[in-house]
Amino acid sequence: MIKPAAYLPLALVFSLILYILIPVFLVQMICAGYCFIVLISFVYIKILERNLKIERRVTKLKLSCKEKTEITFSIKNYSRLPVFTCYYFDQAPYFFIYNDKNQDLISLRPREVRQISYAVSAQERGLYYIGPVKIQTADPFGLFTLNFEVEAKLEVTVRPARIKLQTEIFPGIPQGNQKIKNPVFEDVTMRRSIREYKNGDEIKRINYRASAKFQKLFTNQYEDSYDVPVFVFLNLAEEDYSIRNRPYYTEKAIEIAANIVEHARKLKLACGFAAYAENFPFLPPKQNQWDYILDLLSVIKIEGGKLEFNPAKKYKNQLPVSCLYFEVGPSVVDYYFAKVEADIEDISTSKLGALKKL
Repeated sequence: MIKPAAYLPLALVFSLILYILIPVFLVQMICAGYCFIVLISFVYIKILERNLKIERRVTKLKLSCKEKTEITFSIKNYSRLPVFTCYYFDQAPYFFIYNDKNQDLISLRPREVRQISYAVSAQERGLYYIGPVKIQTADPFGLFTLNFEVEAKLEVTVRPARIKLQTEIFPGIPQGNQKIKNPVFEDVTMRRSIREYKNGDEIKRINYRASAKFQKLFTNQYEDSYDVPVFVFLNLAEEDYSIRNRPYYTEKAIEIAANIVEHARKLKLACGFAAYAENFPFLPPKQNQWDYILDLLSVIKIEGGKLEFNPAKKYKNQLPVSCLYFEVGPSVVDYYFAKVEADIEDISTSKLGALKKL
C-alpha cells in the first residue's frame, strides 16, 4: 500500500493556489517543479511496488527443541531503480531470535538480490509458522511510503529436545549364513570392498573373479547390517504422572521416546510406535517412517485417565518375533532423573528399564 506523507495533500493545494494567485514566473516555476517532483516520486514508488519481491526457497523446516538454526529468505529488486532505504521484518512468534536480526534496514542496488539470514531457536516442541515478511520503503524524497507484506510462510516442526541417552540395540536376525565372531552381523548382499587374502579367511569369502584377474587371492568384505525391528510405546496417561511435576515429566518421556526413534533411524532399523495419548494411532514397525513418528512426537499431547492395560501383552501378537519392545512411562522417567541427579553420564535404556520382554 502506498501512503503519501501527511503534509503532501496540503502542500499540493498550497502550491496550486500560489500558482494561480501569484502570476510571477519564478513562483510558478517553483510550484510547477514541486508538483513535478511529486509526480516523479509517485512513479518511482509505483515502480518499486511492482518490482520488489520476497522469496523463501525453503518452505518447511524441522529442528529439535533448543537447537539453533538459520532462517533465510531473499529480497529481490527487479527494477532499474535503486532502493535507498528498505526496512524488513520477518515475523517469528514463539522463537528466540538472536540479535533481533529478523528486522533490519538495508539498501538495494538496481537488479540486486539480497540474501537475509538470522538465527533462531525454539524453547518448546510443536508446529509453528514464520512469516509473513513485512517491507517498508520510500522514494528518495520521502514523499511516499510503500508498505506491504508477503505471505512467504515457513512451516517449522520443532521436535523433542535431544538428550544424553544410549539406546542399546542388539543384533537380531542375521542377513546371511556366514559364521562370524563379531556380534555385529554382516549383510552378504552388500559387499563393501575387497582386500588381499589373509590366513584364516573363510573360503566362501574369496572373490574368485578378482583373484583370477590379478593372479592373487582376494577376500570380500561386507557392510555391517542389523535386522532388528524396534517398537516404542509411550505412556502419556495424565493420572499416571504426579500432578506436581506432570508437565516436566511427560515432556521428558517424549524426549526419551524420540531418542530411541532417532537411534533406530541412525541404524536404519524398521521402527513402529504407539502411545496412550490424544488421538494416536498404532504404527507397526516399518522402514522409512522415522520422520513421521518424530513429527507425531512434536505435537503429541497427554490424554486424561490412567493406563489400565498391559501394552506388552496387547501388542505382542502384532509385532515381529525378533522385535525390540521399548516402553516409556513414569517409572522410566523417574529412573532417568535419578541417574541424572547421581551424575551418571552413561545412561542407557536398559538401565532405565525401558527395554521390555515381549
